[in-house]
Amino acid sequence: MTRCVIVSMNEKYALYFSVLLASIIEYAELGEKYEVVVLHDGLPGDCRERLSGMVSKENSKNILLRFLDVHRPMEGYQFFVNGTSNRAYLSREAYFRLLAPHLLPEYETALYLDCDIVVNPGWEEIFATGLDGYLLAGIGDIWGNWECFDKNSKLYQYRQSELELENPLDYFNSGVMLLNLALMRRVFREGELLETAASKEWQKHDQDVLNRVCRGKVLFLDYRWNMIECPGRRAKEAVPPEEYRKYEACRKAPRIIHYASRKPWIVKGVSFEQDFWAMAARSVYFQELFTHFIEEQLSQGSCFEEKAFESIRAGKIGVKFIVRCALMWARRMLKRK
Repeated sequence: MTRCVIVSMNEKYALYFSVLLASIIEYAELGEKYEVVVLHDGLPGDCRERLSGMVSKENSKNILLRFLDVHRPMEGYQFFVNGTSNRAYLSREAYFRLLAPHLLPEYETALYLDCDIVVNPGWEEIFATGLDGYLLAGIGDIWGNWECFDKNSKLYQYRQSELELENPLDYFNSGVMLLNLALMRRVFREGELLETAASKEWQKHDQDVLNRVCRGKVLFLDYRWNMIECPGRRAKEAVPPEEYRKYEACRKAPRIIHYASRKPWIVKGVSFEQDFWAMAARSVYFQELFTHFIEEQLSQGSCFEEKAFESIRAGKIGVKFIVRCALMWARRMLKRK
């Protein structure tokens, strides 16, 4: 049986998706077939061609890449995105995943992944998760939940009143979800999820929508399956010690790393940045990623050199590691010629 992975993206996110794709190719289980379905609206042909080259027969015999244009089913819907809401960074592409159940009738389950992710060895074990009676399996949004440890917080009240969550901490991050598409097709009519999403200005958009409509039917997995860096001291201090210990235990061997906080292609010192750059070196967009990263560092002025040497002395990622990535990419380009 073919395993389905779904992503939603536009041309801007093709760079980061290429890193995710490289990690899937690297760590796909031998003997299993995978189809990576890219939901898009008018993704340029040259972009699709470059990405398709990564899954050529020479590179990955067990992985298919399919581009599915969702322009027609998305027509007529208006969402609070692209600078008009409290989450202006979000684009309408985030809503494409709400189409998945009826858009992919050939699949009973599928793994949805955000583009800013890399998978590690063992990631495919998530497909063995039993979903009987559950609409999806997700991972608690520990760093999005921290304010809810205070029952008097506005976020706690919002999730109780607007999302109708009996326990506002039972809230998952939608960047990694194992979807029970078969059950979703029975529970939600075609277009229902998009209608709910467009009905009002949700604080966290489609993520809030999914948490609301799937409440009570979510199987929560541990943090290994959606490892996100702690965003700051206030969040860390707000999380109960026992919950933080669970998070720290999962950090030792994460299966899926999600760069939902700081981005390793922009700043240095991000948790698990070595995992990102190791896969970026295998991407067809490595040159663009590497150039952008260097430009970001140079924009910091004289402090870049100081920070680089600090990272090297501390045994963290630094200039030497980036150079190794560049050499790996160069060797791969020469082999193609």
